[in-house]
Parts: sequence; C-alpha cells; structure tokens
Amino acid sequence: MKYYNYIFFILFVVLLVINGSQAVINPAVGVVEGYYWTQADAVNGQYGSYSFSDRQKLIQMMADNNLGVYWYSPQTVDVNALWNTQQLNEWTTISALGNSLNVKIVFGIRPGWLDTAVFPTILARLQQIASSGITYYTVNFDDAEGVDTTSQQQKEVQLINYLQTNLPSMTLYSVLPFAYYQDMFTSKTKWQTALATINQVSSTIPFVFTGKEIAPSTMQTSQFPTLSPSRPYKFFDNWIAGDTKDRISWGMIDGRVDSVIFTSQYGYFLNLAFPLERVPHHIYCLGLLATGSTSCSVSASANYWANYLNSNGFIHNGKTVSQVATSLTNAINQDNYYDSIADLEAAFPNLSTIFSTPPV
Repeated sequence: MKYYNYIFFILFVVLLVINGSQAVINPAVGVVEGYYWTQADAVNGQYGSYSFSDRQKLIQMMADNNLGVYWYSPQTVDVNALWNTQQLNEWTTISALGNSLNVKIVFGIRPGWLDTAVFPTILARLQQIASSGITYYTVNFDDAEGVDTTSQQQKEVQLINYLQTNLPSMTLYSVLPFAYYQDMFTSKTKWQTALATINQVSSTIPFVFTGKEIAPSTMQTSQFPTLSPSRPYKFFDNWIAGDTKDRISWGMIDGRVDSVIFTSQYGYFLNLAFPLERVPHHIYCLGLLATGSTSCSVSASANYWANYLNSNGFIHNGKTVSQVATSLTNAINQDNYYDSIADLEAAFPNLSTIFSTPPV
C-alpha cells in the first residue's frame, strides 16, 4: 500500500509541474478589429471587417496564444446599426466561443456627434448586443467629426453616466476619448487640459490612448497623460494596422513597449491589419509578450505563420511549408516596403499567390 501511495504522490507532483508550466491567458492583453478597411481595398472580395469564420479562427488563435481580450470596433462598419437575425446569431456564437475559451468579447460603439435625444437609441443597440451574451462594451469618440467641443464632451459624460445607470447587465470596459494621442496638441499640458471634461466620468473607467503619436514606434508609461484623480490607462497599438490591401506589416512588435503595459496594471491592444492571414506572426509574438517574454524569434514567428497558411489552404502554389517559412523569415528580417503584393511576390517567388488569391 505504501508503494502505491508513493507512486500516486509522484504522479500528482508531475501533474502539478505540468499544469504549473502551462501559460495562462492574460486578461490585460488582446487585439482590436479597429482599422479602416474600405471596399476599394477589398481582398478576395472581403472588406469592412473580418468574416464570421475568420473571427472564429482569430479568437481560437488568441486563446492558443494566451490572449484574453478581443475588441471589435472597426471604423468602416456602422457598429451602431441593429443586427439582423443572421448577425445576431453569428455574434451569439462568437460570444459563446469567447466564453468557452476565456477570451473576453468586447464590442465598441461609436456614438459620433451627440444629442441627448439619441441616448435611448444607443441604449437599445447595446441591449441587443447584450442579448447575444456579450457583457463588455467600449464607447469610442476617436476620429469623429465635431466631438472636440466642450459641449459635446459634456454630452459624452452624460451618455456614459446614462448607460451605466440604465445598463447594469453590461460592463463599460473602457473609453476611447477624442483626444487619444498627444500630438493633436502643441504640448502634453494642453492635451491633458483637452481631456478635462471627459475625465469627469468615474475614475474607475479605463481610458485608452495611442501615446504621443497615432502609431508610435515605442511606448512608455510616461507617454500616457497625467489625469487626476488617477485612472487606469490602456495602450492602443497601431504599429501594424495598415489600411491598404497592398501592404503587409512585416516589422515585429517586440522590443517597443514597456513590459508593465502588458500587465493588469495597464493593458495592451494590438490593432490588427487585414485580412487575418496577414497577421498570425504578430498574434504569435503578442502571445509571447503577454506571458512575460521580451522578444520574439523571427524564425519561430514565421514558422507559426507558414503553418497557419498551410492549415487554411493558402499554400497552393506547389511550395512546401518550409520554403514558405524561409521566405517569410527573410521578408520579416528585410522589412522592406513593397508598392504592391505583385512586387512582394516578385521578390519572394515562394510566396507567389499566397496573399493574392483565395484559399482552396
């Protein structure tokens, strides 16, 4: 009996070691569907936002890489419009998938220029979103016309208070102010002054910023504004968010952002490029940063990318995964700008047709 107890104890310890070595999902780090993807930049007929099937793949990929927040807030989709039955069913599926994988699904609304008369309409929209099972939302005032006046920002404060009072079933995950980066103003002091009105909302609500610039090459905590009373800040990273069908973002995201921003003290969101097959290397790298690494292997990122392309039918040019991975590694390392996908394919023949034709 003592022998069996000893064996059981050893097995128990081994299981603890295995479980303890597995990374866990970081609830402070995730991605954003937040780009401008116009019909003129359609890729294989797709534009606006990811397809339903790609969104499912993305959320699964996020969970596989320990990323805990998926934030939907594209610029070229009317996120304030009510869903039809098919859209509601699809988002109900997305919500259930996120819950099953421990990935928060966050839906961003864009109220634009406000009149208090539209508050009930915005509430009704969020109530429909909540009916899908989504429990987190953001209110985004970035890049909207006419929202930089004091009177508009006062209405923004009123709207946020109204929603928090009348929508207890949902959590306001964050606010993206109109003044979301410093270089909109001539100094940091003027930036902070411009945020004074929206800063009247509850200090527990996180604000999201891109730092000093729209797409900064680096981000330190010192680049957040200083608001009183202090509130949580999150970083919206536009580094890879190309808004053209002719560009693939090669440059890696590691080595640019203070590591503390990837923790619960702050929060980090990578604004993706489009379509999904152009970003797996970045999602893989972000997963490493979310779990404590400070750098990403280019070759490992390229291999992850090549395997995704192969598993999803994009390598249909007679090339092997190894050949594609090698070309992707070289392209990332060179980090050249190409005027078109055709120019990229000419430079790297092993990538021919992968990014220019539909999967099979």
